[in-house]
Amino acid sequence: MSSRESVGSLCKTKGIVLKSIKLGEADKIITFFTDSQGKISAVAKGLRRTKSKFGGRLEPFTYVDLLLYQGRNLDTITQTEIIDSFSEIREDLNKIAYGFSALDLVNKISVEHEKDRRVFEFLLSSLRTLSKTSVNMDLFLVAFDLKLLSLSGFLPVLSRCVICDKAVSGFEKIFFSCGNGGLVCEKCVHLDYQRGEIESNTIFISPQAADLILILLKARADSFNNIEIPEGLKKEVIMIAKKYVNFNIHAQLKSRDCINKLKD
Repeated sequence: MSSRESVGSLCKTKGIVLKSIKLGEADKIITFFTDSQGKISAVAKGLRRTKSKFGGRLEPFTYVDLLLYQGRNLDTITQTEIIDSFSEIREDLNKIAYGFSALDLVNKISVEHEKDRRVFEFLLSSLRTLSKTSVNMDLFLVAFDLKLLSLSGFLPVLSRCVICDKAVSGFEKIFFSCGNGGLVCEKCVHLDYQRGEIESNTIFISPQAADLILILLKARADSFNNIEIPEGLKKEVIMIAKKYVNFNIHAQLKSRDCINKLKD
């Protein structure tokens, strides 16, 4: 039963804080991804007051037990207890930047009140991984982006041409098409070009980059610390993942700018 069908009742759930925005003089609207209701927003009354009963329990990344009073338009948070604060992320500027980028994509791609236990478990395990990660955070984020898109129905095809269905292993050149959702052989790209149907989100991809994306999609999250790849190949994969994300969410995530600033 959704929260809008049970107005006036109390609901217990577990959730991960995605973001917060100010409401009035003392309140905030907190957005969570929960295990039982998917993405939800709820009011934390008096949160911005010095003596708020919530303290620091509703900061981004925090995994909490929630008790909600279900309203007609917005729920109200009546009680919250921390399960995991993910302090290792919140105390490291690099991890904050990559973590916010992950939360931002979950918030952008998720539909309010659409339950998805797989996304909840994936986000929780990813935050646990990020809290322990010390290197290759770029690869962590690429893998996070591609796996989340895959869970949301946008798994890229990486073993065959998505247009002619031929295995790409025998082709000299291959391309990645965001619009078609995967690899396209040189012949099909040429035909599209002749018909005037080539789109700006079709880009050349090296076989090594295609292989690495497959590895990242299948790899356990805790294995990123042990992956060593050339810098050029890493940049290629990051660029392709960024284009694929932007194409599917029809936007550019401002949170990714923080990562670029940290690298400058």
